[in-house]
Amino acid sequence: MKFAIYRDRLEVAAIFFSSLFFFLWGLRSQEIIGFESRFYLFALEMWRHGVSWFPTTYSRPYPDYPATSIWLIYLSARLLGGLNKLTAVLPSATAASLTVCVTYCLGRLHSRRFGLSAVLFLFLTVTFIKYARTISLDMYPTLITLSCFYLIYSADQRQQHKRLVWLYPLLWLGFLFRGPIGLVIPTGVVCFYYLLHRQWKRFWVTGVTALLLLIVSTALLLLLAHQVGGAVFMQDVLRMEVLGRIDNRYLPLYFYFTDSVSGYALSFPCAVLVVFGLVFAWLSRKPVPQSAGLKSLLVWVLVVMVGMSLPGDKKLRYILPMIPAVALLAASLVALPFSQPYFHFLRRGWLRLCLYLPAMLLLAVAAVFFYLKARSVTLAIQFSVLFVSLTLLQLVNGWLVYRAVLTQRVNEVAVMSVAALSLMLAYLMAAEPVALYVDRARHLVRAMETVRLEWGAQLVFYRLPPDGLPIKYLMNMPKEAPAFFIETPAALAAFSAPALFVTSGKAFAELPAPLVSHYRIMASDYMGHTRVVIFTTR
Repeated sequence: MKFAIYRDRLEVAAIFFSSLFFFLWGLRSQEIIGFESRFYLFALEMWRHGVSWFPTTYSRPYPDYPATSIWLIYLSARLLGGLNKLTAVLPSATAASLTVCVTYCLGRLHSRRFGLSAVLFLFLTVTFIKYARTISLDMYPTLITLSCFYLIYSADQRQQHKRLVWLYPLLWLGFLFRGPIGLVIPTGVVCFYYLLHRQWKRFWVTGVTALLLLIVSTALLLLLAHQVGGAVFMQDVLRMEVLGRIDNRYLPLYFYFTDSVSGYALSFPCAVLVVFGLVFAWLSRKPVPQSAGLKSLLVWVLVVMVGMSLPGDKKLRYILPMIPAVALLAASLVALPFSQPYFHFLRRGWLRLCLYLPAMLLLAVAAVFFYLKARSVTLAIQFSVLFVSLTLLQLVNGWLVYRAVLTQRVNEVAVMSVAALSLMLAYLMAAEPVALYVDRARHLVRAMETVRLEWGAQLVFYRLPPDGLPIKYLMNMPKEAPAFFIETPAALAAFSAPALFVTSGKAFAELPAPLVSHYRIMASDYMGHTRVVIFTTR
């Protein structure tokens, strides 16, 4: 018994540290890109000016996010000697690694094979890998939702209901990391689990307690906001963290149900196909192994997807808390002994995809290689290493097929492991460098800042919202400097101090010709996906 416990703990530790290694590999010198630029600027201002109750931009409190995750980045930077992408991503990468571990433990309640298969499906989900390697606030509610589900499910499986006392501290942590939505998502999953299994008392107790916790926590958040920035800032916090997420209308209600098929591939499409078979089996009253657990996982996914479809502001990262359940549903295909022919057909199709995935990725990488070569684009991609690695992995799969022919038994976990490693290598060594190149800004900002500092000029943004592209510029500056914002050609003409002006290509093209003649273009290049023009007075 003791040996089995030590073995299980060793497996969990191995999964955690191997996951953390993959999620942090090569990040130290990487450029911050995309949406994480905003959070890196939060951390940068906290690093320069000290800890604050709310994250800040332009030395002013920002109302849309709690500061808890930024505190962890600040602590990480202090412990590891400086702020860079590695120390900034470390907290959310740790949360992602813990998510992998708890997913394994949840599947392990039924079998080791189930747990390992679910872990491999997580690593076969590109969006999960992507957010595990970025500053991702949504990774915290993902871990907390998973942990809450593990608590209540394992309590029922093992009849250890005393552990449920940890449920409410977890819900409070969700609020601390993500605001009201960080508490609402796991609460919804827990309450619908109790509703599904007709545990009425726990349903009402959990729902009412969570509601009171939400009210008290929101009131304390608003009081703190009033203390920090007055009534106006308190209203901004209420609008952006609560009401604004409900009122905005950008995308249709079905957005998550359609875009998740590609956004959360490969696990989500596989899980959908599994659910089709499960629903047919349930309607036909055919036996389904672990039926209650699979229904609970399906309810978890639906609660997150339907619940997050109600607010108008929709982004794929908002439904990240469903991905452990999706991975477990998909893993049931290879981990549970389904008797229906549909599942046998689906399992064979899935294994064939995994068998040929290294070769498919090899072809995709070759296409990228020839595309870049034809356009004389140089990226930091070690194509030769990647070609050799994927070829070897495909040969390993060939050997596994040979073994399967001899033994009449396919090692499905081994085949999926090779596929997951292939996808991870292709992402780290090809897809990510391409994304870094397309969204790059550091080279331009550093070059322009060298010139600006030599001149002693001011930094001025023309017709650029402070919450947009300037964030990317400020985050890449080697030295902090005040930024000025002007909106009209008249204000631009009246600005007499030495300055370096930054604007979009579109805004510069709309300037009157007589005014343009007074300026000299220093650079016209892309910052991320936006073409910018940087100019100064003649």
